[in-house]
Amino acid sequence: MIKPVRRSSSSFIVGLQQLKDEMENKERADRLAREDSIKKGTLTKDDGKKKGKKGKEDDAIKNTEAFRDMVEHKISLEELARNLETDLELGLSEDKARNKIKVYGENKLTEKKGMPWWLHFIKCLTGFFSLLLWAGAILCFIVYGISQADPSNLYLAIALVVVVLVTGIFGFYQEAKSAAIMAGFKNMIPPKCLAIRNGTQREMEASKLVPGDIVYVKQGNKIPADIRILHSNNMKVDNSSLTGESEPLQRTENCTNEKNPLETENLAFFGTMCSSGEGKGIVISTGDKTVMGRIAKLAFSTKTEQTTLGREIEFFVKVLSAISLSMGVIFFFLGFSFGYDTVTNIINAIGVIVANVPEGLLAEVTVALALTAKRMAERNVLVKNLECVETLGSVSCICSDKTGTLTENKMRVVSVWYDDSIREVNNYEDKSTVSSLGYKIDDQSFLMLLRCAVLNSKAQFSSEPPEEELSDKQGNPLPESEIENIKQKFREDLVKKSIQLWPTFGGDASEIALIKFFHPIQNVAETRQAYPILIRDGIKGEIPFNSANKYAVTIHEPTDWNPDNHKKDCILFMKGAPEQLWERCTTILNKGVATPITEEVKSRFAKANKHFGSRGQRVLGFAYQWLDHKDYPRNYVFDPNKEDGPNFPLTGLTFIGLTALMDPPRKKVKEAVNSAHEAGIKVIMVTGDQPLTAAAIARQVNIITQPKTVNDFVEEGVDWDKAMELSDAIVIHGDMLTKAHAEDAELPFREQRIAKWLSKSEIVFARTSPAQKYMIVDANQKLKHIVAVTGDGVNDSPAIKKADIGIAMGIVGSDAAKDAADMLLIDDNFASIIQGVEQGRVIFDNLKRTIAYVLASNPPEIVPFLAAVIFQIPLPLTTILMLAVCIGTDVIPAVSLAYEEAELDIMKRKPRNAETDHLMSLQLLFFAYMQSGMIIAVAGMMEYLVIMYDFGFKPQVLWFWYISTSGTKPGKNDVYDPDIPSKGNSHIGDSDYEGTAVNYLTNEDGVYDLRIWFHNYGHDSWSDCKYPGWTSPITNHEICYTSEALHYAQCGWFIGLVCAQYANIQIVRTREKSIIDRGFSNWVLNCAVAFETLFALLICYAPGLNEALGGRPLLTLHYGFPAVPGFILLVLYDEARKFLMRKEMKRHKGTGTKGWIEDNTYY
Repeated sequence: MIKPVRRSSSSFIVGLQQLKDEMENKERADRLAREDSIKKGTLTKDDGKKKGKKGKEDDAIKNTEAFRDMVEHKISLEELARNLETDLELGLSEDKARNKIKVYGENKLTEKKGMPWWLHFIKCLTGFFSLLLWAGAILCFIVYGISQADPSNLYLAIALVVVVLVTGIFGFYQEAKSAAIMAGFKNMIPPKCLAIRNGTQREMEASKLVPGDIVYVKQGNKIPADIRILHSNNMKVDNSSLTGESEPLQRTENCTNEKNPLETENLAFFGTMCSSGEGKGIVISTGDKTVMGRIAKLAFSTKTEQTTLGREIEFFVKVLSAISLSMGVIFFFLGFSFGYDTVTNIINAIGVIVANVPEGLLAEVTVALALTAKRMAERNVLVKNLECVETLGSVSCICSDKTGTLTENKMRVVSVWYDDSIREVNNYEDKSTVSSLGYKIDDQSFLMLLRCAVLNSKAQFSSEPPEEELSDKQGNPLPESEIENIKQKFREDLVKKSIQLWPTFGGDASEIALIKFFHPIQNVAETRQAYPILIRDGIKGEIPFNSANKYAVTIHEPTDWNPDNHKKDCILFMKGAPEQLWERCTTILNKGVATPITEEVKSRFAKANKHFGSRGQRVLGFAYQWLDHKDYPRNYVFDPNKEDGPNFPLTGLTFIGLTALMDPPRKKVKEAVNSAHEAGIKVIMVTGDQPLTAAAIARQVNIITQPKTVNDFVEEGVDWDKAMELSDAIVIHGDMLTKAHAEDAELPFREQRIAKWLSKSEIVFARTSPAQKYMIVDANQKLKHIVAVTGDGVNDSPAIKKADIGIAMGIVGSDAAKDAADMLLIDDNFASIIQGVEQGRVIFDNLKRTIAYVLASNPPEIVPFLAAVIFQIPLPLTTILMLAVCIGTDVIPAVSLAYEEAELDIMKRKPRNAETDHLMSLQLLFFAYMQSGMIIAVAGMMEYLVIMYDFGFKPQVLWFWYISTSGTKPGKNDVYDPDIPSKGNSHIGDSDYEGTAVNYLTNEDGVYDLRIWFHNYGHDSWSDCKYPGWTSPITNHEICYTSEALHYAQCGWFIGLVCAQYANIQIVRTREKSIIDRGFSNWVLNCAVAFETLFALLICYAPGLNEALGGRPLLTLHYGFPAVPGFILLVLYDEARKFLMRKEMKRHKGTGTKGWIEDNTYY
């Protein structure tokens, strides 16, 4: 049994170091073994590699990580100056700078050329579907040119061109994603900087800087290039855009980390911000050679991954195009064997292709995605690339940044320790919404803690609006009166907001957190005004914080809250690192009384300090001392800058207490992570922050739930391999990742260490660089994960672009990160991602419903051509009416399916397997083509046969009649007479008219009574026309026994198809539940059905429109009533199928097997 040991505040780091050392020993042995195998010929250097794949990306990764080999930060300044051919005081000469800029180029990032918009547009017009339709349109134009008697070919050609153009415009709009990643990086380049040339200080364009230039930076400046610090006056930099760290970092002249240049204090990097102080530095890298430039190159070399929906649609298009083309070719050649001429065969082939291609589907999908994107925007997820709406639902792994996504990106006081008690605290502003504050504002020790924190901090609240609000778009100042109005409104709005949202200036993140915690209790500005820092003879009684001392000191005149025994004494406050302050204290405040520090008190202080440190919190200590007025009278000048040190005591202080600060987890993040786990999604934290802090936050938000990580076991002395078996949680330092990536390059991926690490269910990557984040994403994709990546800094942009879906922060995100992303989190909250995942899953389900609905109309569009070619019945449905279904009646109902609500178990399912669970599966094709589609075709056939019968044509007379030459074309004035053999045909015996086939496609032969034309048919071949004398308003010809009856029957097939789709749209709303359980609450769908009905009525009855589209004004009894049996059959069949499938599912539950119905019809 392993004996547990007590953990110290640095134990986590020690554990990581032990883990790294053990790994290095194991890696060294493995490497030697591999080298030995290579020498023996049993292993080649290329084993396990895929040759020629992603070479540019691999080079970019190596280039990005090359900064680790730099030496400029650790060599002496004299050697650096020699290498850069410069003078540390005089800088470069102009001649030398001109020569260098020819060698190094300008201090700019190389721009990547994008595809012109017009080329994008052409690409959208030439997809596989589009090419099929272009070919069909061209053939229709050719056929119309050959024979202009049938204008429907011209109408069809124009309709196909319009369909392609509309779909292309939709696609172009969809792909109009911002490609301005470079613009985000360009914004990081300051236009001007202060530099020394020829010994003269001058302002110059930052783009003209070269290695060797000497530059000055001060608070608010962006660092113009990678520089080594020559002089620092309390200079701090904000590296959050580079490393993700939210805390400002001290810059000094000292090299503090030789191994990792990003960690050393004597380097500042291009594009980061000088947050306080000022400094002087020597330029060591410019342009693409800067660390930021290398990141930019990695982002641009990254191939944009195709979305999962893009892959699904491509798969769908290929399958359906293959079906369409194959059937078109088969019908074309089949037509010759049945005696059809070339033109008719071309028309039939086009008809079959058009029938198989759902022309409106891509537009329907785009509109459905846009509607879902709108709903996601209401949930604080802004979609840039519509296809990524579905991708988010397919995500199986989320690589989340910590700062600003999982946490608030705001330091807050979360705990305090005073009066020998650790207290979890809430802000006083929230007193009405929390059960306990964790402290009492009238505690004497707490009040002293408040005074010390407020009076010893520089952070202040700002009541002034941002400068940009006080000027117009051209940067010119607004009129004074307008400025005053803006300022007044800004102040009025400010008091309505939470103090946590008030703007601040001065101080660091910790001091800002302190004043936001204490201000609701006691006004910060009024407190400082009442008790200002003491100034005597112009000398301020203050020691500012610096990295050497790790404390700050302020001295104040006697106050009105001085105790009686110190009424005339000044007070000294000290704030800083707890260990530094503790060493200077001899007493501790306990319930307002200073008591001696004993060994027991020391132990309790150490325990409290370790408690906060082990949770990754930043701890500040507070102390004070009364300065006896006898030793320090009113005329005494407190001078902190004396040559022999300050002339006032910095020891013998009274310790007040501790505050623990942390960038706390956002509200609802923990619940969101739990929801992700329930949904089968792995959540990995990838941060540039310290391992200790990262692990602490990971535990708070349930990314790590196991009692001990691999690192904990290694810390306790457990062997690395054994530790990997004992825990499924691990924290990986970025340095370990880079080392493993380089040394495992020869191994097959599944044997590499990163693959083994990623097999763990709970993972945290800390201190990661941009290239390492990229490696993590790439490795997860190799493990077949659909990966989402969140980030806000420029350092995140390569990984964001590499991911299947990149998500940038909308509030704090850099321009480069936003431009590389597919989605923006408007509120920067991880919980919004999980809401987006749910919507993504809903849209995938709904798109399946849409496809099942749309494809079901293909068989009733194909069957007419099948019947016309094989059984030679007059064509039951025209191509124009097919298009009226595809891009007319079906469109709005198909889009309305996007409004279907989520099924109850949607966030309890595992993510779909992108390799096997396709948008269009064999089961869906089988259901749409062979089940629902065929029943809809029956409904259409019923309409067709009933109408033909009512107008005088029995079903048996229609078989093999389409191109029949057994008749004789009669004269226009011939009248039917059943009592004579010729039936009144005056052309019998005339070879010019005998053996002539009826032209059913045009109105040319619509005037003839077909009983006369086919005079050899007996009386029993015809039915009694139920509507004698009724004429068509389109042609003014009688309908009974004429070819005009066919046009009415064709319109009837169209109406039968539409009516059967009423049933179809209801049954596709559920895949296993009864439609009775689902209900009819989707009112958008109900309205869509009404629109479908209205559109169908217009095609039938609107003058002009019906003539153009081949519609006819059907009789009331012909409008849908003959299709009712098909409608009922479809509903009953599907309900029976689902009922039997539910029984199968219940029977096979937990067995891992499926019944035949589920396996073959559940899509």
